[in-house]
Amino acid sequence: MSVNDRIRDSYSALTESEKKIADYFLDHGEQLAIYSAKQMAEVCHTSAPTIIRFARTLGYSGLSQLKVDLLVTKKEEIPDLTKELEQDEKPSDLIKATYSHRLGNLQRTEELIDEEVVSQSADILEKASCIYLIGIGGSGNVCMDLYHKLNRIGYRAIFNTDAHIQLASLAGIREGDAVIAISYSGETASVLESVKVAKEQGATVIGISHLGNTSLRALSDINFFLPVQEDSLRAGAIASRDASLMITDIVYLTLFSRHLDEHKETLMKTRKWTGRLS
Repeated sequence: MSVNDRIRDSYSALTESEKKIADYFLDHGEQLAIYSAKQMAEVCHTSAPTIIRFARTLGYSGLSQLKVDLLVTKKEEIPDLTKELEQDEKPSDLIKATYSHRLGNLQRTEELIDEEVVSQSADILEKASCIYLIGIGGSGNVCMDLYHKLNRIGYRAIFNTDAHIQLASLAGIREGDAVIAISYSGETASVLESVKVAKEQGATVIGISHLGNTSLRALSDINFFLPVQEDSLRAGAIASRDASLMITDIVYLTLFSRHLDEHKETLMKTRKWTGRLS
């Protein structure tokens, strides 16, 4: 995802001072690629630390990573083909629009994923005695999917679709346990409250929310970012679910690959056991 795409995605969540920086970057991005943080600060009428914080707000690990993207030839922007549904929409049109939208959304998600964050997340989950999954609605569906996958390969994961029970389940959380909290907006009240309780008990929190300054991002120890969706109807919800699933699948597969033979054996055992029910 280009710098300009990241700026547009997170623009509404930026502070007023960050929006001034963003506007300058949108107009003079290629010129800024060779500037130092101090030089950028001078032309944007701000400070060097603010420039560095701005880079991190956009999802970069630091200013150098942002500058690399500025130097790269402008990437082709992926068209958003979603639109308001019409009465009796043709299935052929829906198939094409859904495919195009999902493909574009997953490409944008892939560009936001930091390999180091994937490794750090796997390290945290591998060491945790218990993994708590927090999310409601569409995010809850993603949590349920990951809950089953983790338990099938021997990890102790806890999840409930009810927000009140999610919070109550944290009664047993301990220092060293891990939490994966998912909220596209990063502002879901029940998710934030559960994360606050988990942090108070010494757990490590992995947050998944949209790009920008969200409350979940501020509370989490490490973060994954979802592309911002401003589509009509439920297209944004569908896109955020797909993006969240992509992230959790990557983390799951990273864990699986670290003890490949052991996890394959465990998975085969659970398949055999569940086969007895058929």
